[in-house]
Amino acid sequence: MLRGITVGCGYFGGIHLEGWSRVENACIVAVVDVDAQKAKQAADGLSVAAYTDLREAIQGEAPDFVDIATRPGSHLQITALAAVSGCHVLCQKPIASTWEESVQLVEACRKHDARLMINENWRWQPWYRQIKELIQSDVIGKVVTITITRHEADAVGAAPFANQPYFVDMERFLLIESVIHPIDVVRFLGGEIEAVFCDARRVSGITRGEDSVFVHLSLRDDARGMVYSTRCSEPDVEDPVCDFARLEGKHGFIRLDRKGRITVKPLFEPAFKHAYEIPQMGYRGDSVRAALQHFVDCLLSGEPFETEGEDYLNQVMRAVFAGYESAQARRVVTL
Repeated sequence: MLRGITVGCGYFGGIHLEGWSRVENACIVAVVDVDAQKAKQAADGLSVAAYTDLREAIQGEAPDFVDIATRPGSHLQITALAAVSGCHVLCQKPIASTWEESVQLVEACRKHDARLMINENWRWQPWYRQIKELIQSDVIGKVVTITITRHEADAVGAAPFANQPYFVDMERFLLIESVIHPIDVVRFLGGEIEAVFCDARRVSGITRGEDSVFVHLSLRDDARGMVYSTRCSEPDVEDPVCDFARLEGKHGFIRLDRKGRITVKPLFEPAFKHAYEIPQMGYRGDSVRAALQHFVDCLLSGEPFETEGEDYLNQVMRAVFAGYESAQARRVVTL
């Protein structure tokens, strides 16, 4: 049984901890948060130890891994301490707030032989796992275009970003905090990213950073990805489960609606619904638990993570910072 420590007991830290409660072959033995009350509340719910200092937690608990669920600006410091202490690291996306810190974080794990997985849970949402299987079955032929759109209105409500109000003050917001997810999904479904064009805007007038983003991704083998995300417009369905996505292949298309329903339309043939079970527990199709389980399974087996730190750095993080460069320079940026 692997032993872990979760650092960060805020909104998403709570989602991590719920997922960990159902992961096999691993358990969280302590939580850490600079806010002692938050740490104690989370720890009491799991009957584990609470700390405000990670160094003390590692010394007291001797964990196999550290699970980081804090804001990006703290990731490097936490990872460096975990790695030098002999712990493997599961780090919430983005790797860090800047490219330089992201590189340093990956290097710290490499230097100390600590395995590093970036907790990119979007690709573990069951609808995207199903779509990946459909692509591999060749039901629509070679994928040529992937379109993902997401509409939310939490930047313009009465209490903007109620769960994570610090979003308002982020100088770089939507691309690095949220659009990073569908960028990885496009890579997961369509292949490696080669170039980026991005248009970013501030529509709400509330956020310091961008709150509406369009990203065009050029993929290997001449495929394309298009992502549009806004936090300033209501979704077209109430309480959507997921993004809207359409994948076009040379022999048909696959459509994902915001209720998680998948339609397959082979070229010039009748469309059909793809039936599958959507887990009702956990976060967004139980994707967080699935990502955590993958981390544990790979630690035990020695198999590579789907989102290895260095690979995620050179593809997804590079694409995100290329997106900011593109939006400023108004040009395509090659990775």
